[in-house]
Amino acid sequence: MSAQPSNQFDNVVHASSIGEAFWQRAIATPQATLYSAAVAPSPSATRVWQSETYASATPKIARLAHHLLSLGVSRGTTVAIISQTRPEWMLADMAIQTVGGIAVSVYQSLPAFEAGYILHDSKAAIVFVENEEQAEKIALLRRAPCPIPEREQQPASSAHVDIQHVISFEKVASLPDAVLFSDIISNSAYPTQPPPIPTELGRESIASYVYTSGTTGPPKGVIQTHGNHLTNVEQVATAGVFVLDGSLFLYLPLAHSFARLAYYIGFLTSAYLTLPAIADRKTSKIDLAAVARDLREANPSVLPSVPRLFEKMSAALQARAAGKTFQQKLLRACITNALNTYERRMKGASLSLIEKLLFEGLSPIRTKIKQQLFGNAFRHGISGGAKLDPTVNKFFDALGILICEGYGLTETCVATHVNLPNNRFIGSVGPALPGVEVAITAQDGEILMRGPNITQGYLNRPQATADSWDAEGWFHTGDIGRVDERGFLYITDRKKELVVTAGGKKIAPQGIESLFKRHPFISQAFLYGDGKPHCVMLFTLNEVELRGLLSHEGFTVTADIKLSHLPAVRALVEKAVSDANSGLASFETIKHFAILDEDFTVENGLLTPTMKMKRKAITAKHASVIDLLYSQSQH
Repeated sequence: MSAQPSNQFDNVVHASSIGEAFWQRAIATPQATLYSAAVAPSPSATRVWQSETYASATPKIARLAHHLLSLGVSRGTTVAIISQTRPEWMLADMAIQTVGGIAVSVYQSLPAFEAGYILHDSKAAIVFVENEEQAEKIALLRRAPCPIPEREQQPASSAHVDIQHVISFEKVASLPDAVLFSDIISNSAYPTQPPPIPTELGRESIASYVYTSGTTGPPKGVIQTHGNHLTNVEQVATAGVFVLDGSLFLYLPLAHSFARLAYYIGFLTSAYLTLPAIADRKTSKIDLAAVARDLREANPSVLPSVPRLFEKMSAALQARAAGKTFQQKLLRACITNALNTYERRMKGASLSLIEKLLFEGLSPIRTKIKQQLFGNAFRHGISGGAKLDPTVNKFFDALGILICEGYGLTETCVATHVNLPNNRFIGSVGPALPGVEVAITAQDGEILMRGPNITQGYLNRPQATADSWDAEGWFHTGDIGRVDERGFLYITDRKKELVVTAGGKKIAPQGIESLFKRHPFISQAFLYGDGKPHCVMLFTLNEVELRGLLSHEGFTVTADIKLSHLPAVRALVEKAVSDANSGLASFETIKHFAILDEDFTVENGLLTPTMKMKRKAITAKHASVIDLLYSQSQH
């Protein structure tokens, strides 16, 4: 592990494994900041920001690596991590990579038996758990057999998950045999120098199993190699979308491949990470309000995020501007002026002198909005994981806030396309990264990918692998899209999620659903119409924003009132449906809708951990509501 030049990512280009790339950088730049994390005893408490350098972090990683060796971990041994994003997650992963193990990332939000299925499928007998909430899941799995769903010729069954060793980030009562993370990194019996990286470890070796969200069945473990990860870090670093002389704010769950890429950018290149505080030491719940506060304080250069955060920020900002105070009216005037000016410029229309002066005069307010949302050093956001509503992107663009939408899948490890700050087309996901080949099938417009970052299969799923990777090495993404003359890719929908009406019309639901998510008072919109003569829609409400909106309109809304039952709320949704229908084809329009009392969440099984709707589960749970909507058409 000799030192390499301390250029921004030379080590990534030359290394044979993730561990080698990390230790080369650690040796070359020992005093460089690795990450800075907020520390606070509660969500509202004053933050203390604690920084870790390579020099201060490497003894911890080395001792963790020696501990894993003592447990029998070697090349190919699977080790799972069940935790939200925090420094210990990354230190644990880097220790696993150092000894040649395979890291299995498990979403902290998964119920015990869903986590158990992943542990069973990956044969992970060693598990890092975050806290008591996650420890209780392991305790349950040790007591009771885990249901194993039907998959690829194997009938549904049950099995005891073989969990032999547990390492906990926090003290846990439900697992007496758990070893405390802090005890390992402070154990002087372990050397502070890392063990030798296995010589047989190369770019073709497996680094991680990352399980897909399971929107269409049991999660599938994607086999990601060291070469897949290192190539993708090099690709995005070369493209320039991640700022390598600044910081990234990382709040996304590290079980998400997009977050894993951002983490490797922070650990393997000259960029560094900033992390929100862990306010609750017993559960893995995330306080988004606290995260937003930490984002401002962290002053990151770049924010990698899923679209949902940007959508919520846009909705909250517009809801705040709907009030009647002087400050709210000024905010509203600033947003209106920015959007009008933006639209005129996009159309190529010139501005009058008064319009120019007004726009320039409101510049300090636009700057303040940007600082209050993202901090003082913010350069741009990166949106991935799902399609970003172009209206939301244009809203921020009008305010001078850049969001670069990208694209990638767990199977592509991870990014394949991204817009750049100086080369963007809103509505697209950008051009392909260096080395990524793209093809669009003539039959149905499906996007195919090939390249060194593209993985080659699913763990224990030969049929699913054969279905998704063809003989020429092309990965069939399941997404439908087109590439324009500039090489920019546009995603139009998911192949498996197209709604086909009784009249044979094919409808892409996501584009229609996004028309409603831009309203602050709507949380989720779900379109249904498969095999039916027309489309209907299910809505869930953003109660916090809706109560504020109703209050501004003079309604008195007590906490015990069901907002979904109020005539004023139905009127708001009716107006939103009417506005949307005016721009849709006749076969796409929403004929009837229902407002549900409960939102879609991960906990009630209607969202994946990456916040995608589970369409089959939603349809099954609300079948009676959908049937009632269609019965209305018969009267």
